[in-house]
Parts: sequence; structure tokens; C-alpha cells
Amino acid sequence: MKKFLTTFLLMAVLVSLAPAQSLLSPYETLYTQLSNLQKDNYNPGIAAAVIPPSITDESKREELAIEIKLILDGKGLYVHLEALPKGENFIDTSQGKHIFIVDPLEPRIYLEKVGDNWYYSMSTIEKVDKMYEEVFPFGTKVFSKLLPSSTSNKQFFGLLSWQWLGMVLVSLACILFFVITHKLVKLILHYAIFKKELISKENEGQLKKIAKSFGLVSMFFLLSKIIPSLQFPPQILQYMVKTITILLTFLVAILVIRIFTLILFYFKPHVENTSSKLDDQLLPIVGKLFKILVVIVAISVALKQLNVNLTAIIAGLSIGGLALALASQDTVKNFIGTVTILLDHPFEVGDFIQLAGAEGTVEEVGMRATRLRTPNQSVAYIPNGELSNKIIDNLGLRVYRRWKWVMSVEYGTKPEQLADFCARVKLLINEHNFVAQEKTTVSLNELGGSSINILINVFLAVQSYDAELDSKHVLLLKLIALADEMNISFAFPTQTLHLKQ
Repeated sequence: MKKFLTTFLLMAVLVSLAPAQSLLSPYETLYTQLSNLQKDNYNPGIAAAVIPPSITDESKREELAIEIKLILDGKGLYVHLEALPKGENFIDTSQGKHIFIVDPLEPRIYLEKVGDNWYYSMSTIEKVDKMYEEVFPFGTKVFSKLLPSSTSNKQFFGLLSWQWLGMVLVSLACILFFVITHKLVKLILHYAIFKKELISKENEGQLKKIAKSFGLVSMFFLLSKIIPSLQFPPQILQYMVKTITILLTFLVAILVIRIFTLILFYFKPHVENTSSKLDDQLLPIVGKLFKILVVIVAISVALKQLNVNLTAIIAGLSIGGLALALASQDTVKNFIGTVTILLDHPFEVGDFIQLAGAEGTVEEVGMRATRLRTPNQSVAYIPNGELSNKIIDNLGLRVYRRWKWVMSVEYGTKPEQLADFCARVKLLINEHNFVAQEKTTVSLNELGGSSINILINVFLAVQSYDAELDSKHVLLLKLIALADEMNISFAFPTQTLHLKQ
């Protein structure tokens, strides 16, 4: 009879605790688990109520409840109980089901409604062991075992003695890991790249930067794996984990950018040796676009760690998309113009082009504008959006440079003398190897007001403007000498005045 009464009283006590074990909402379920796994209120038997009833082993239920809390704490996912839904029929609108994801950063851990109560889903239960190994690859007691049990539980400034020991060992391990990784990667890159002459020695500084970035990434990656094992209070650990994750994200972004820059250094000499200069223009633009993309991805990951709702931001941008498009239509136009120029390549770097309002040698095709070096040696920047819609005369693609001018000789020059002069001028021009002989024409063109005009057409096979000037200089000197030899005088505008007696 006494045993019966004792059992009855015990059941009555448990019933009196029913409000703390209520699982009618996500809030009550998580409150039951977390409030009963605190240092000053450690009741794993009550916390195990959040595990689905299908798991009947009580010790296993307690172990699962404890491990899930450790996983949340180790990932820095601090549960703000006051923000949890208190409704019995809460529905995840994205899936249309009675489920609740504890934290968006770890969607594998979620509650689901079974009957009238909310429990951790069986999917979560099946993944607990895997998640636990991910968070604590070295276990949770690796540092506490290094100290005697009599001293490991002593507190100093709010932390246990084994946690202080762990902080010192982690710091030393991370520094040592950085030094070893840095040196090792530097040696490997130096051997793999310079021994095989993949890039020039001038870019050795880039290898040092990559080795340093690789060492920092490795150090913070090791820190992210060890820091959960120190089991700091979740209020502190959440900020530590987020800070380490964000730093690691940007360090990885810097490493990726530096590796991509090294790849560009490798391709640069190959690109410069090609006949087309299109890839010379395309290579730096691809580098800039890749860097922008990497930075955007890194910022997105960092914002996600800070629980910023990217979906809401994207939705806001879509709502303001029209205003943004109107405000940045010139930027978009110029970017499309850049793509058009690179695809159609109407000119290349080094070509001399003429268009309405500007002319000059192309020095660079940027993402927004093309830079021209004008004949006055000034620099003209032409937006690519406008450039793609203009008529472009690419003088740099000429096979020959046409030189057309009129030579004026005095009236009184005899016809046979004119015929002989024209024939000798043509022979004199065609004896030079920079002249397209079959295209040269020298003929009488008109009788002007004060001169006899000879039309001369010459096509110069030269590649630059300076060479063109040199060719003209040589020909003109010889033509002047020929005219002097044949006693032919060049005419200039004159008038004859007759006085009536």
C-alpha cells in the first residue's frame, strides 16, 4: 500500500509540472527542452519530452535532447524564446506544413506537429549524429580531460579552468597551423609555378599573397572547428561563431580573387601573342566582373549569418527595380555597349578611329567608356553606349593609306613637257616599295583659274601615321627635285591686270 501511495504522489508531482512539459506550440516545446538543460536547472529526463514518442529508450531520448542543444550552441544558434511562435497550429508558409525551423542557418533542425504536440522531426533525429560530428569533430571533453577533475571545474572570471586552458591551446595551435600552412603552400606554389615557368618572376609577390591568404583561411577554418568544443555560454558563442564565419567568408573570397588574378597572369602572355587584340581587351574586364561577383557572394553569405532576410531585400529591389532602371539606364546602356563592342570588335586597342566629334588611337576599352588618345595627345573618354550607336571609321584596318592631292603648274608649260613630267612623276612614285604601284594614278585633271592642275592618287602600304608622314616627306622632296630638273614651275594664285590706254 505504501508503494502505491508513493507512486501516486510521484505521479501527482509530475502532473503538477505539466505546464513546463507542455508541447502544444513550438515555444512550449523548445522552452521545455532548453530550460531543463541549464546548469542551475538540469533535468534531462524532462527535456527528453521533446523527442518523438516513437523512440522509447529513455536514455536515448535524453541523449538526443542534450546533443541537439549542444549542436545549436556549437553552431552559435542562440534561440530567442520570446520570438518563438506560441500558436498551436503554426504553419510554415513556404512549405504549407505544420513545421518550425529553429534557425534558418540550420534547416536540418526543425519541429513538426504530431497529433496535438510539437516534437523534433524524425528527419532531424536521424541526422543528429552526423551534425554532432560536424560541430564537434574533436569531441566536447577534449580540453577538460587535460586537467585533473578536481581543478577542471573551478571557475575564473565566469569560465571554467579547462576552458581557459582550451583558449590558450587553441590560440597556439592556430598560430602554429598558420605558420606551417603558409610556408608549405608558398614552397609548393613556388616549385609548381616557377620551376615549370608558368608565370614570370615579376609576379612572385602574388604567390606570397596567395600563400598568406591560404594560411589565414586554414587557421580560421581550424578555429571554427575547435571553438565549439570550448562550450562557451551560448550568448557569447553565438557572436564568436558568427564573427569567425564572416571573417572566414571574406578571407575565402580574397583567396579566390588572388588565385584568379594569378590565372590571369598566366594567360596574359598567351593573350598578348595572339593576332587578335580582342582578348587583350576582354581579359581585364573578365577579371573585374569576376571580382565583383565574388564580393557579392561573400556579402550575401555574411548578411545571411547576420540573419538579414535576403528574400525581403531582393523583393524590395524588385519593387524599386523600375526606379533603379530609370536612374541607371545610362549605366546599363554603357554596359550593353561594352558587350556589343567586345562581341562585334569594330576596333581593337591601338587602332586609329574617326567618329562624329572625336578621333584618336584606342588605348583602352573599359566597362563604361572607351579611352582615345587624340592627335593633340589629350585623352577623350567616349561612353560605350554612345560609341556602339555611332558610325566608326576604323583607319587602323586600312590595307593602304590613300594620298590624294592636286599639283598645280604654271600656264605656259608646253604639252609635251607636261606629258613627260606626268610619266616621270608616276615612275618616281612607283619605284618605292611602300607604294601600291598598280593603284598609282598621275594625270592632267583641269585647267584652273591660275594653273594647270595635275591630279595625283597614291596608296601607301604603311601601318602607322608616322610612317605615312615619312613616306610623304620622301616623295615630295623627290617631286620638287624632279620639277626643278625639268624647269617646271609650280603655280600659285595670280591675277593679270590690263590697263586700257
